Amino acid sequence: MKKINLFMCGILAFVSFFSGCAKNSPQNSQAVSFTVISPSLKISDAGFIHKFANKTELQIYNSGVSILKMDILENKICLNSACDDEPTFNRKFFKNSHYNGFFSDILNHKPIYNGKNLQKSDCGFLQNLSDNFIQYEFCNNLVEFADTKNKIKIKLKEID
Repeated sequence: MKKINLFMCGILAFVSFFSGCAKNSPQNSQAVSFTVISPSLKISDAGFIHKFANKTELQIYNSGVSILKMDILENKICLNSACDDEPTFNRKFFKNSHYNGFFSDILNHKPIYNGKNLQKSDCGFLQNLSDNFIQYEFCNNLVEFADTKNKIKIKLKEID
């Protein structure tokens, strides 16, 4: 009887361990080349975008060492474990209080500002938001975002 109880406890521990790990696995991961040039940050290296059920994670590496980790959650964005609500992050990073989900839309290759001035192309789309000094383009797995007023450029290229 003790052997059966010990065996059942072992099975339960095994199942609990692996089901716990499965919850933390990304639903999708993509290798990327990431460049950001802004007054507060300048990085150009390779890394990964991991998409989980409740967050998107951007990790950038230089010589195998993590130099940037961003967690984009529903209501906050964490940059190397320092978290801000999204409007605060947008004001710090983009020098503008863009809407919630703005950075996530860029990382996920989605049109910004509800598709305002959206022009579809053979390879993706282009948005020219001259009233915000923004040009945003997605074409052949390359994202290019430029805010000329605030001197911010982002390039994100998926690596096969």
